[in-house]
Amino acid sequence: MAKQPQKGELVVVVGFNYDLMEAKVAEQVRSSADRIRERVKKTVEDIIEVGNDLLAVKEALDHGQFGPWLKAEFGWSERSAQNFMSVAERFKSAKIADLPIQPSAAYFLAAPSVPDEARQVAVEKAEAGEEITVATAREIVAEAKKKRRPRRRKPLPADKLALRLVKALERYKERWNPDDLSELARHLREFADALDMRGRKKAKG
Repeated sequence: MAKQPQKGELVVVVGFNYDLMEAKVAEQVRSSADRIRERVKKTVEDIIEVGNDLLAVKEALDHGQFGPWLKAEFGWSERSAQNFMSVAERFKSAKIADLPIQPSAAYFLAAPSVPDEARQVAVEKAEAGEEITVATAREIVAEAKKKRRPRRRKPLPADKLALRLVKALERYKERWNPDDLSELARHLREFADALDMRGRKKAKG
């Protein structure tokens, strides 16, 4: 009875047809497949190397061939391959191969939604000797996103806000068309009435 693959094992299904390719491209892609199989050891260095090979193969193959190639050579979906490629792309300028960054944390930090500054902080912490786990990576990303959020400004008192509005209007005073002053005044009254109504509703509610 054939042994069923255990969870986490690499399933290899050989059978991609290289006969339809140019000899040079076929040799390059076949060599990449061999390297990828050797490097899938789930270390950060291997992940980056695999990602670089996958990116090169995707560039070399014609449109629509990458998915079938992945399935034939490794039994992978394009989503699985994207995990490797994302790490290679996001960390291409950082030397993280020898840093204490767990592979799962590298995958997490390579996600498109993660700010670049979070990846930089993770690398700096790792360079200082701190091990970057998924939990640590989540904390770093959360802190980076928190800093990105605009701070809520305290509301200004009505007298100060009114003074600022008057000064803003005065800056445009020389550009006012005398024939349009009544129209401008009407708009300002409508705006003031809307504010007054909003304030009354809030006071009642």
